[in-house]
Amino acid sequence: MDRGEQLRRIAEHAADQWGLVTAAQAKRVGLSAVQILRLAEAGLIENVGRGVYLLQAAGFPLHLEIKVAWLRLQPAAFASERPLGGRDSGVVSHASACQLHGLGDIPAPNAEISVPRRRTTTEPFVHLRTVQLEPDDITLVQGLPVTTARRTILDLLRTKADGGHLGGVIADAERLDLIEIQDLQEAAQPFARNYGLPAQATGQDLIEHLVDQAGRHLRSQEVARASREGFATALELMARDDYEPSPDLRQSIQALQRMNEQMALPNGALQEAVRRLGEQLAATNAPLQEAMRRMHEQAVLPNSAVRRLGEQLAAANAPLQEAMRRMNEQTANPRALESGSRAATVRSRPAVEQQDSSSGRAAHETSTDQPAQIHGTDDVQKDTGRNPDSGYDQ
Repeated sequence: MDRGEQLRRIAEHAADQWGLVTAAQAKRVGLSAVQILRLAEAGLIENVGRGVYLLQAAGFPLHLEIKVAWLRLQPAAFASERPLGGRDSGVVSHASACQLHGLGDIPAPNAEISVPRRRTTTEPFVHLRTVQLEPDDITLVQGLPVTTARRTILDLLRTKADGGHLGGVIADAERLDLIEIQDLQEAAQPFARNYGLPAQATGQDLIEHLVDQAGRHLRSQEVARASREGFATALELMARDDYEPSPDLRQSIQALQRMNEQMALPNGALQEAVRRLGEQLAATNAPLQEAMRRMHEQAVLPNSAVRRLGEQLAAANAPLQEAMRRMNEQTANPRALESGSRAATVRSRPAVEQQDSSSGRAAHETSTDQPAQIHGTDDVQKDTGRNPDSGYDQ
């Protein structure tokens, strides 16, 4: 078998393993230890870890040390043959999981991998943790099994990771839509005392404490603050001295001002209801038109307040009464409200400035059934050991 055939055989499997192949895997496809050594001497493959080689044509992958450590857990098994959560399988976790998810700037000097049974290693930069993981705790990132962002944060809380670094991880995970803050708060509450908070502190107290330590803000906090400030500004504009509404409308504005003191979190369906109400009310009144536009952007109104406002504003206006009746029906059905509001926008005020916001969850999951994308890096720590069959201690 010539060198071209040798490379072809190992490349078939290395393509699904970031350009990497173990010596044990190469032997499975027919190469001998001497042939592996000759390929390395010829510069066609490079030893990047004990018993792990990189095809030079592939280029260095991101997070090389983590991938090498994971392959060495089962050196003879190809990546496609390793079941998630299997007895000998490993899952990248803790600070290494943060690196793969792109969360925070927590230091990760070692490749941290959670394994379901006790394993030991003599590798100086590999840390194996004996952890039992549930299927819901595992996801795939760059073809590697990795703990989910939620499980990663809870693992870091359990190991008392630095609060400032952990706060940055939480803020990034929320920004990328990898966690639900309310769910995380409930699960994190038992760890509050680990970070100097009183026993009666809530999970919300802990999360806010950690995020503050990182000098960051949660997106939900920023939205709530912007909503309160924006709605108060809209009310102030509606009540200014140079605008003279009818007595009924003045009474409604005063009711809204009182309600503003006890504002809740934003509600997308009610925002749309306020926008449509504004289009009906403000068609011929420039100050009110501007006020209602700004209310639409950041308004927060409970259902009962919307109904009361509509009743007061539409009391003497039959067309407006009919519009409010339809809006109340659709407020109870967000999907109907959404579809109806799009049609109303086209008919009523095409010039109204609208803002579409979207937040995408980072595309983290890839399948091991498909070739992993190969990336390049300039800084690689190499292991020049020549024992291609050596693996982790059992």
